[in-house]
Amino acid sequence: MANRVRTGRVWLLTALVLPLEAGLQGAGAAGLGLLSLGAAGLGLPAVAAAQEQQAPSPDGVRQEAARRLPAPWAVQDVTLHPAGADGVAAVSVRVRLTQPTFAVERRTDEVAFLRPVADAGTEKVLTGTAAPAAGNGQGITLAFDNAEVLDSLGRPADQLPGRTVVAGTPDAAAAAEKLAAAAARKREADEQTADNALAETERMAQQMKLIAARTQQMDTVRARLSGGEPAARIAAFEAALGGDDVPLRQFALETAFAGRDQTLLNLALRDWLGRKKAVPVQLYATREEPASETVLRNLGPLTLEIQGFNTVSGNLVGRLGAAGYTITMPSAASGYLAQNELTINSFGCSLTLRLTEHRTFDGLYRCQTLPALVARIVLD
Repeated sequence: MANRVRTGRVWLLTALVLPLEAGLQGAGAAGLGLLSLGAAGLGLPAVAAAQEQQAPSPDGVRQEAARRLPAPWAVQDVTLHPAGADGVAAVSVRVRLTQPTFAVERRTDEVAFLRPVADAGTEKVLTGTAAPAAGNGQGITLAFDNAEVLDSLGRPADQLPGRTVVAGTPDAAAAAEKLAAAAARKREADEQTADNALAETERMAQQMKLIAARTQQMDTVRARLSGGEPAARIAAFEAALGGDDVPLRQFALETAFAGRDQTLLNLALRDWLGRKKAVPVQLYATREEPASETVLRNLGPLTLEIQGFNTVSGNLVGRLGAAGYTITMPSAASGYLAQNELTINSFGCSLTLRLTEHRTFDGLYRCQTLPALVARIVLD
């Protein structure tokens, strides 16, 4: 019975090993994998050797930690504890700051003021685990349990955006002084702008008051010129013409020219003539007289020079003619304004005009036996 048991065990071992050897011979590298699996099942030392090759090394941990650390942190040393059966090992990595770090205390549009956080040489210890990388077994997977200890230690000044100065330094004092001066200038400019806006508002308000007062005044003058007794209208018109208010006088004249009161219209015409020294006379040829074109070309520009005008009687004296032209040499002239008609007589020539609704004096200009020409004086 014992021999049969031993024989059975030998047969079982042979049955397990021989197929593995056959697989090794038939499948090459694949057979090695099967052989290792079979050896593990038999408790052979091949698995321990594989685990020892895959376990993280201190140099691998150092390289991986250095790759993952943000600047300006640098790895000082690595402590690697023995790996377990799964290849995972506890690690401790001591890191050190190579530059001082800062945090932003306050920021303006131009500069950021920094507060020191940690000096160069500050050390921290990161703890975690290191394990073989998944896949083909190359590299390691490094995980830290307390990576947040680095987050609260600020950043180097050159990693912070914009222009930076450290609080408490001369550069910070100079920057603060410059910013204070700029702020003072801005406040002064804002105050000046506000003062200007207030002054402009007050000016506009005053202007609106003046406009309202002038509008009311104009409405009063218009009402007096268009209503009431004739004597009241004449008194209001003369009051507007006699003052120093040029716009009001012009308004009264415009109202008189546009109205139907012949008395006010005559007064307006007399005021206009009384203020003129020279009045251009425009001449035009007529269709009825073909020779008038030739006469027009030889007359030249005609001008009425007013040397005296009586605003009460309407009598006028002066000179009428075209300087430099023999046909109409300037010569003494006399005339009169009757209602809305103006008549001027000069040596051998006469000018007879009548006021139109277009604020022009239109009529004829005649000189001895020459063809008559159309004449016009524009009331400007």
